[in-house]
Amino acid sequence: MRKVNYGVDAPNIMRNLILLGMIIAIAGLKLPLLSPNIILTIISYLMVVFGTVFYLLGMAMCAYSLKGKYRTRDLMLSKINWQGNEMVLDIGTGQGLLMNGAAKHLTTGKSVGIDIWSSKDLSDNSINKTLANAELEGVKDKINIRNEDARSLTFADNSFDVVLSLLCIHNIEPKADQEKACFEIARVLKPNGIALIGDYVPTTAYAKAFAKAGLIVKSSKPYFTTAYALMWIVEVTKA
Repeated sequence: MRKVNYGVDAPNIMRNLILLGMIIAIAGLKLPLLSPNIILTIISYLMVVFGTVFYLLGMAMCAYSLKGKYRTRDLMLSKINWQGNEMVLDIGTGQGLLMNGAAKHLTTGKSVGIDIWSSKDLSDNSINKTLANAELEGVKDKINIRNEDARSLTFADNSFDVVLSLLCIHNIEPKADQEKACFEIARVLKPNGIALIGDYVPTTAYAKAFAKAGLIVKSSKPYFTTAYALMWIVEVTKA
């Protein structure tokens, strides 16, 4: 029996951080052996520090992919008072981590996932893998998948009770368009609906965009210990 797999996030960046960190740190340790002097000692110290930082960031990304993202998903879903009939939108669904998790809380509702499926953001990232994961999770009849851009959603105003997103909005370029995505989230969110957006960058800018769009910002804060990596989550509602 196949086991559900939600991939490795930003695999190339994770690999490069780990390898680069190791190379810089090792080189820094060996540098003073060439010609012991104060300048080389200082450079050596800095190389070891920066190499260690890069290595730890890469390992944190690994820990997130293996365990942290599941803890983050569970935290985000626990903030919703599920009734079972919700319409849910997962922006940047990837292989369906949040979409499928939300679908398990539904009876008559529907969980919709949108993405443009980039392999640089997630290993083995494709719409077919997303469908396969939904089937393995036993929620294929509760989900719907679309190829859409978060900056120009085709859904009508006030369509969703819940909007979710994890490690997606920061990928939108140019950066100014990230506000457009937040405005679109505000537009499709129903009155009294809730949106939870998680990202590895501070969500302060997202919170400001949501407030500008008329949403109520309940919180925007870090959850490093939950994700085992850099993680901020902004929680907003629609009056």
